[in-house]
Amino acid sequence: MTSMLFDRRSLLRAGAAGLALASLPKQAGAQGLSGTVRVWTFLGADGQSPREVVLREIIKRFKAAHPGVDVRIEAQPFQELEVKFVAASAQNRAPDVIWMRDTFLDLVQQRGALANLDDLLSAEFKAKALPDLYPVFVEKSVFSTKRTSLPLWPSPAQAIFYRKDALAELGLDAPPLTWEKFIPVAGKLTKGDRLGFGLPTNDNSVSAFINIMSGFGPSIFDAATGQFNVTGPEAKEAANVVRQLVANGALSPTLLNAMGDDIQDQFASGRFAMVQAFAPRFQQYKQIAAGYSGKDLAVSAWPAFGTNPPAVLLGPYWTVGISAKSANPAAATAFVESLFTEEASLEWAKTAGLVPDRRSVLRNPYFATPAASDIHAFTALLSAPGVMTFPQRMPNITKIFPVMNTALQELIGTKESVDAILGRAKSTLGW
Repeated sequence: MTSMLFDRRSLLRAGAAGLALASLPKQAGAQGLSGTVRVWTFLGADGQSPREVVLREIIKRFKAAHPGVDVRIEAQPFQELEVKFVAASAQNRAPDVIWMRDTFLDLVQQRGALANLDDLLSAEFKAKALPDLYPVFVEKSVFSTKRTSLPLWPSPAQAIFYRKDALAELGLDAPPLTWEKFIPVAGKLTKGDRLGFGLPTNDNSVSAFINIMSGFGPSIFDAATGQFNVTGPEAKEAANVVRQLVANGALSPTLLNAMGDDIQDQFASGRFAMVQAFAPRFQQYKQIAAGYSGKDLAVSAWPAFGTNPPAVLLGPYWTVGISAKSANPAAATAFVESLFTEEASLEWAKTAGLVPDRRSVLRNPYFATPAASDIHAFTALLSAPGVMTFPQRMPNITKIFPVMNTALQELIGTKESVDAILGRAKSTLGW
């Protein structure tokens, strides 16, 4: 009897020990990740822009914590990231981590190319980091309970950058915040070789025309379809704004093929007093300033129409997701989470001048210093009454921006009627 009891207890102990041993690899795997994580982003592995510098530091810290993981940055042209990713996913050659613009989220997730992050993110991240991110950005990434991505660098993506020294010539501290007052000021800022206003007219990742329309508020987008009325009264009023800016010399009919990079480089040389620019590049604009002092660079919301509040359009902005076909989802998830640590958020702010993703980081003493004044300007815009996002589902997203940019070029460079130009845009979109 004693022998049988001993044997049974021995078997139970051995079984328990076996279960414990069986659980060790899983626990060790969480801490001792290995393999390769391929990352598609528009940032270069060896680039020198502030955001690239921060990304390298994050990767360095991640590799120190996970020496068995090789993080490979495979930079892609930002205009092609999402479409290339969808194709790569269909061909089973997708990277593990993908950076996407929010306007492409619906297109990518409809193709089944993204993993559900709620199945991958750690319990600690869900409990501490996720609630610490800006809700307006986080909620947009959830489609029918599926969390497709995490928003990076919360900001009013396409804002107006302006030179305080140029505005001071007219006795102004900042651009007027209604189009009725903005238009004549922009015209007066044209002086010698300097133009009052610069817009990217050939950058298919943005549309200055839609930014102008945002001065009417979120009602410009149909709640059910995500479309806007291309030939409606709001679009016609936006078109008339463009024509008035051309007529008073604020916009040049010769600048019809300007990309965002073209605007940035020319603004640095003193070519413009105000421009439409990508908010996360604010520090880069400051650093390359040559035709003016970088200390004079400031940011503004977009002017409004009538009694509407100044417009702050949150998008296109960047988000980060994981491929549904990732070969290494555990390591990929750990890397994505490393982009959103408090330490990373503070680095994005200090080095790149970006609003930190983690709101709690704003309590850091750094944000009470003069060096953080620009970040406070952006956080103020994020809480402004005119803040809005693109609809979660936007149809024809690969066509909308190029079609509306063509219309913008025609409005600036031709005398064709507004009705004809907008009618052609609507027909091209098939709306």
